[in-house]
Amino acid sequence: MSHPQEEKPCCPLCAEEMDLTDKQLHPCECGYEICLWCWHQIMDMAEKDEREGRCPACRAPYDKENIVGSTGPRYERLAAELKKMKIELNKMKIDTEARRRKQQLSGVRVVQRNLVHIVGLPLDLADEHLLRRRKYFGQYGKVVKVFIRRFTDNTSSNVYITYSKEVEAIRCIQRVDGRTFLWSDGRALRACFGNEKVLSRMPRMCALQQSSLCVSARGGQVSDSQDRNSLGFNSSLKM
Repeated sequence: MSHPQEEKPCCPLCAEEMDLTDKQLHPCECGYEICLWCWHQIMDMAEKDEREGRCPACRAPYDKENIVGSTGPRYERLAAELKKMKIELNKMKIDTEARRRKQQLSGVRVVQRNLVHIVGLPLDLADEHLLRRRKYFGQYGKVVKVFIRRFTDNTSSNVYITYSKEVEAIRCIQRVDGRTFLWSDGRALRACFGNEKVLSRMPRMCALQQSSLCVSARGGQVSDSQDRNSLGFNSSLKM
């Protein structure tokens, strides 16, 4: 004669099967048994609300110290389980927040107010040492760095010129944007402030902070933090 399979006890709150650790908990004198996870959730939420954690059945306050502060192998194991569980929960919260912040900042650019982005420069002028000369972009201020990126059609190039001061970059933009020069083959050049992705050079932990704090950490202005769709030659020059 076959015996019916013994039904394993489950937590009345989460309906999960209770393991040996859960069965040893005995959180309330009324005998209402719950799993360690649910007990921890009740106590954690109560601490955040600055109130007592209570038994869901009789509403008597749980004596936390009597459970996690007692001695003996059973209570030591419970305390270790609680500590491990809390660490894992905190890690999950941090990882989730980091992913959310990174997603928020993925499309944000920070305007670099000493960096000038120039479009339409002829390829025969795409030379760093040449562009530093006073005949070209050196006339607007001290050029610290020149970076050149050629278009795939091989007809013109993008140039990023870093000046030592913001006022020099503004002077360059005002005198170059929309104008033609003898050395530009009759092409109208476009010039605006350069920008970079917020996440491209910042430490990973900066992504966990507010975007305004990240901008401040780089020495920029909160107003210089823009979505990439809002950046353009007509909108980036702010006096």
